[in-house]
Amino acid sequence: MKKIILPLCVACSCLLASDDSLKQEIEALKVQMAELKNAQSKINIDALKAQISEVKAHDANDNIKWSVDLRTSYDAIDYKIKGLADQDNGVWTNKLILGMAAQPADNLVFKGSLGVYSMFGNNSSTGMNPYSNMNWYSSESPDDNTIRLREAYFLYFGNMGDIPYTASFGRRPSVDGFLTNLRADNENPASPIGHNINMEFDGASFKFDLDKLTGVSGMYVKLCLGRGNSNADARYPTFTGYPIMGGVVPSSTQTPYVKTDSDSANMDLAGLIWQIYDNGQYKVMANYFKGWNMMGANFSVASEGALADNPMDMATLMDDTYNVSMTDVGDLTGGALSLQVNGIGDGISDFLDDSIFFASYAFSKTDPKGNHATVMDALYNNLGMSSSTQEMLGSSDKETGFSIYTGIQIPSFFEGHRLGLEYNHGSKYWRSFTYGEDTLVGSKLAARGDAYEIYYTLPLVGKNLTAQLSYLYIDYDYTGSDMFFGSTGTPQNVDETAGAVRSAQNVRASLRYRY
Repeated sequence: MKKIILPLCVACSCLLASDDSLKQEIEALKVQMAELKNAQSKINIDALKAQISEVKAHDANDNIKWSVDLRTSYDAIDYKIKGLADQDNGVWTNKLILGMAAQPADNLVFKGSLGVYSMFGNNSSTGMNPYSNMNWYSSESPDDNTIRLREAYFLYFGNMGDIPYTASFGRRPSVDGFLTNLRADNENPASPIGHNINMEFDGASFKFDLDKLTGVSGMYVKLCLGRGNSNADARYPTFTGYPIMGGVVPSSTQTPYVKTDSDSANMDLAGLIWQIYDNGQYKVMANYFKGWNMMGANFSVASEGALADNPMDMATLMDDTYNVSMTDVGDLTGGALSLQVNGIGDGISDFLDDSIFFASYAFSKTDPKGNHATVMDALYNNLGMSSSTQEMLGSSDKETGFSIYTGIQIPSFFEGHRLGLEYNHGSKYWRSFTYGEDTLVGSKLAARGDAYEIYYTLPLVGKNLTAQLSYLYIDYDYTGSDMFFGSTGTPQNVDETAGAVRSAQNVRASLRYRY
């Protein structure tokens, strides 16, 4: 019995000693917790939350987010020319677009993009062609490897009572707009209706959302203002005359940034875009614009007297010089009414639900300023030929042109694959602003004739890597498509005009990476 009691007493003594130690540890923990509680009470939680919010805002908004759009393409082009052998070529190109976006405040957004569109191993030909890098399409036409500005603008959001509005200034998002974004495989269209306006320009826009005020789904109006050409000398102006077959180049009397001596003017455009209705399935848009001081190529002689009297005097030609400049030939108005249907019918079939149909009508009307005869007319008349340099699109009358544009995009054989078919027709005096259209044989929507296109787009790695194969055929009725607004835009019957392009074809295979 004593052997059992003794170990129990020892065990109880150990437990009592352990209990005292445990109490001491608990008391120590209570002291530490009280100190932590006291320290925590001194922390400014609101200030800490504000600091965290600032960090998040900086990471999310106060920097520029970049995107990459790279397309490598092979284009096989072919022209059939009246009276001449066909012309064809195969062209490899890289088109890179670096997108930029930032939002430093809830009501202020910046967007921009830089573009490089180059032919493999090509050098710029601007020395021989001063118009190849015009600001209307400089980053939309393949040339050298120069980085150019495509877009740079800000958006300011506000409210006028119950009407939300957006004001924007800068280099406009005016390429691959409504309808034409489908063939370009761009999910979100740019600002204008691509049927009659598809080119780069600088200006401003003011958009007013009217859907809440009118009760019409998606309705808004947007006023657009732009300048297509500034009549001003460069910072270091050069001579204005060029020798015809020799002679002396005249000295310059130009000064920086003032108007040039040529018969050109500031070319401006104002337009109104009206989104009439958009409920997600049906979208109806219209636009109306007017352009002032449209440009035509003007050829004049630096010292006109002698040559005007003796247009065939070769000695005079040797000693004289001529100017090539842009001439103000008149004004142009135009408009379009366009419909897009995203999903044909209502639940008829999955195929129709995933199909897109569109149709559009556009018109243009010239307003010539009158006779712009130059000394070159004397040369024409002396040869018994009539000159067309004095009219707008070859006519001194107001001429109206029109165009129709329709197409459908449908799901193809495999998931994510898309097949598109498009057709457009332009009349004799049809004139569009579609110089930035991404087609190597020239803008199909500017065609005075018929254009047919089929394209097939397929995903390779989701939306990040896609491939597209397209075929475009343009059957011209008249010359002058996509030219300037003076004599070079004169419509002549292609079947009766030597050297006229009767038809053009463009086959393109491309790979595109986007992130």
